[in-house]
Amino acid sequence: MSEVGQPDSGVPEDIERFRNIRWLHNHWSRSMRRSYFWYVTLEDCPDLHSLAMQCQKAVSFPYYDLTPLRDLHLTLDRIAFDDDVSAAVLPDIATSAIRACRQMPTFDISVGPLSGTPGAIGFSASSGGHLSSLRNILRAATLSVYPGAPVRCDKFHAHIAIAYANSDGVSAANVVAAVDKLNATARSDVRVKVTHATLVVLEKLPRSYAWDVLSRIPLAG
Repeated sequence: MSEVGQPDSGVPEDIERFRNIRWLHNHWSRSMRRSYFWYVTLEDCPDLHSLAMQCQKAVSFPYYDLTPLRDLHLTLDRIAFDDDVSAAVLPDIATSAIRACRQMPTFDISVGPLSGTPGAIGFSASSGGHLSSLRNILRAATLSVYPGAPVRCDKFHAHIAIAYANSDGVSAANVVAAVDKLNATARSDVRVKVTHATLVVLEKLPRSYAWDVLSRIPLAG
């Protein structure tokens, strides 16, 4: 059994940081190349979809683009930019990950509350460190095949984005108030079982993302 990693969500800090945002930043203004990522995909999670829909209705301001429910996901790690790695390496990365995840048990994540950044709103996701463990296992599997993977030693903040800001310089006051109200009233007992990780190819479209599944990596269950 895999050892539990470091905590993957700092909920009080996330909420306080969001409350202190004064101005929004256009998420889509940053450049992004077509890339390969490790995701936890969330397409078969009806309780999460119901909660996300409730929250999206409350933050459906014109300066946000809402994430389609079918596209809800949790990003674990970036593998590589498309033009930096040969696609022929990806099956070997997936095979390495399959072997590595045989000892990683399935686990639950707790979803919520809402917080975010100047460019996005999302749920915090906590798992007692299991998400961090899964991320570390997938990262090691990737590096064993592709040592040039652009690994960054940044702090892991597990989250599920439900909306992205599409404008610069808009006051954050209304959305901060809406999120505070949602955190006080929306259900807070949504849990999601993680049974696999997913290797995806991601590209940015005008005011949205598009991703395709390349491989699903089962956990021991």
